[in-house]
Amino acid sequence: MKRWLIIGVLTGGIVLGACSKFMVMKGPFNGNEVNAVFVEYIVDKTKDRLDLTGEQCDQLKLIVEKMTARALQQRPEAEALRSKMADEVRKPQLDLDKMASLVRDRMQLFRVMMEEEKDDFASFHSNLTAEQKDTLAKLILDHDTKGWHGGL
Repeated sequence: MKRWLIIGVLTGGIVLGACSKFMVMKGPFNGNEVNAVFVEYIVDKTKDRLDLTGEQCDQLKLIVEKMTARALQQRPEAEALRSKMADEVRKPQLDLDKMASLVRDRMQLFRVMMEEEKDDFASFHSNLTAEQKDTLAKLILDHDTKGWHGGL
């Protein structure tokens, strides 16, 4: 009986871990809501890499939640731009000026999000130690060396 209990607990842990990993893989959104598992994953990953304190984690979590919520608000516009890009690449002749304009519009959405969070980022940065800042700088420099977004 004890053996079955242990097997059951281990199996439950594995299933729960797989479900959590699946939720993270879904990305920042869970339907029309922010994917809380994704937010926790980002904060935990950053905590491990920068050795963040509890206060720093709380501060980072607020930033990630705000940015993700803002991205969710922008989602209809971002999807419309993506649809327009898809329509453009289906055409027999690619209009590079139109594609450049669509990319600029998409990047503008990101700029708006960053502008809204710049003060929070500055505050978070000011709470990092010199060692944490150095580690962050190294992560930024190594970002492209570990494959598609595997560096950060």
